[in-house]
This record gives sequence, structure tokens and C-alpha cells, in this order.
Amino acid sequence: MHRFICILAIAAFFSGCGAKGKIEDLIDSQNVPRKTIDVSQLGINAFGNQAFAGPLCSQYKEIKNVLRLKFVRVLFNWDDNVQPSPQSNPNFSFYDDILDCLPAGVDALVVLAHLPSWMKKSSNWINGNPRETFARKWVRKVAKRYAGDSRIVAFQIWNEPNNVDFSENETIGVLNSPINYVELLALSVNMVEDVDPARRVTNGATTSIAQNFPDSLNYNKAIRDAGGVDLVDFYSIHYYGEAFERFNLEVKDFLNGLGKPIWVTESGERGVNNQLAYAEKTWPFLRERLPGLRRIYVYRFAENSPSDITFGLKNPDPAFPVSDLYVYLRDRQ
Repeated sequence: MHRFICILAIAAFFSGCGAKGKIEDLIDSQNVPRKTIDVSQLGINAFGNQAFAGPLCSQYKEIKNVLRLKFVRVLFNWDDNVQPSPQSNPNFSFYDDILDCLPAGVDALVVLAHLPSWMKKSSNWINGNPRETFARKWVRKVAKRYAGDSRIVAFQIWNEPNNVDFSENETIGVLNSPINYVELLALSVNMVEDVDPARRVTNGATTSIAQNFPDSLNYNKAIRDAGGVDLVDFYSIHYYGEAFERFNLEVKDFLNGLGKPIWVTESGERGVNNQLAYAEKTWPFLRERLPGLRRIYVYRFAENSPSDITFGLKNPDPAFPVSDLYVYLRDRQ
């Protein structure tokens, strides 16, 4: 999942502040201290697809028994491996295995996203609508299969609909259209409610809401204005980078005005020696300013990339196999 870096000139910052631009906000955000992480509502993205991290079940046991985290975010991809043709039945075996591997007391936020290759042909769409096709052929079938399953805390509909690096956003028509994303969300919520009415549902978070300023914030505002917030049980965001000034002056008011609990479903930093400092600055900062913040999910448990650029708490580098954040979580009292 690629991240964008937004570098704001000082002049641009002050010109964009408007009536809310207070010098004390700028000073405060430039001097954010490191504080103790509240791990009571901390979760982690753990997709189970990194073989170097060990067998599937052992990864989730490590999350519970070593890191002592009780929330995971998992990805149920709709792709060619799951459904190679429009006529074939979905193969849920890998997703069944993920849920079966969750230790007692650990719940899963299940992301429903992505498209099989045959979705690129409009002739395969139901009623000529790719969003309805996704809702009927994937969301409904997942919701029906796992109806009443207490291991799933909620379904998250899609992931980063405004991310230009995800070609499926173009295919399904949400990249530049928050209205289409709200349609996708509404259709999916209807499918879930029809087969599993007690199941909670949340939106697919956009790219980092403060870092990618103002595009991501504007996309979120358009979701709100189109009624998307009313469709979900809690509102999800991603938070990468710092961008504390923008958060203080604009993003905070937007999120606090939604009237919904807030879940940060992705947040993290690259590099095994950078993750703890980021967590100790950013996550307490967010908690202090968002009274409705309920969970933060670390991105991510394991990633097969070099240790100096990985988001993973674990990586395959034998010299630096775990990050400083991993060590902190493992060794905390």
C-alpha cells in the first residue's frame, strides 16, 4: 500500500488556515512529545500472507501471546484465486483458515476489497454496474457464509477508494467519485443487513486523511455530504506521517463533527528503528484530540521488505528481524 508524502510550504500553510489558524496550534504541533502508548485498544494489520513469518496459526498466536494484542485487521480479497470466473463458486478456504487460526479472545476486522480480472469486462457486471456486482457477488456471499460468526467484529467495505495506485478503483468507478463510493457502500451495507442484520459495517478508509492534504480530507467530506457516514457503525480513517498542523486545524474538527466512533484502521512508520518513536508521538496525539477514537490498528505485523524501509514489525532481515515497536510491545510490563 503506497503512501504519499505531502510537503507544505510555510506560506501555503498560513494561507490555508483561515479563521482557525492559531499560532499556538502551530507551535503545539511542532513540539509533540513522545508519550506512553495506550495499548488497550491497539490492534494490528495481519494478513497471514507472509510465509517468512511462519505458519498461519503461529502468526496469530504470536500476536496474542507475544505482543498481547487482541484485535487484528485481515483482508478477504476478491481475486482470481478466490473466483477465477463469473460462473465459479468462491473458494473461501484461505479465509476459513484465517478465522480458524484466531486464538480465543482475538477478533477480526474483515476488509472486503479488490476485484478478479474478469471484472475488467463490463459484460460481466450485474445491471451494467461494477459496484452492484461487487456487493452481490462478493459482499453478500461473504456476509452469508460468516453470518453470526463472533470472531468477526465488523466488515470494512473496500480500502482506500481514492488511491491512484490501485487500478481496481478505476474499474469500479470510485477513484475520483466519492458519490460512487457511497453507492458501493450503500449497496454493500444492504447486502450485509439482508443476511446478517446484527453485523457491524464500516467504510473503507481513504489514503491518509491529514498527510495527503487536502485531497483525502475533501474525499472524506464528500462521503459525509453524500450520506455515507449514516450508513456505518463507526468511521474509519488511515493515518500516516505526522501533519500535526493540518490535523489540529482542519481534520480534527471534521472527525469530531461526524458523531460516530473513529477507528484508525492503518497507521505506522517505515524502518525498524523508527516505528516506536512514531507510535509514541502520533497515537497519543490522536487520542487526546479525538474523544471518539476507539481503536488504532498498526500497519503491519509482517512485511517482506528491507528492514530500513519496512512497515512490518517483523521482516526477513536476520540482522534486524523485529522492529523497536515489536520489542516495546513484547517487553512491556
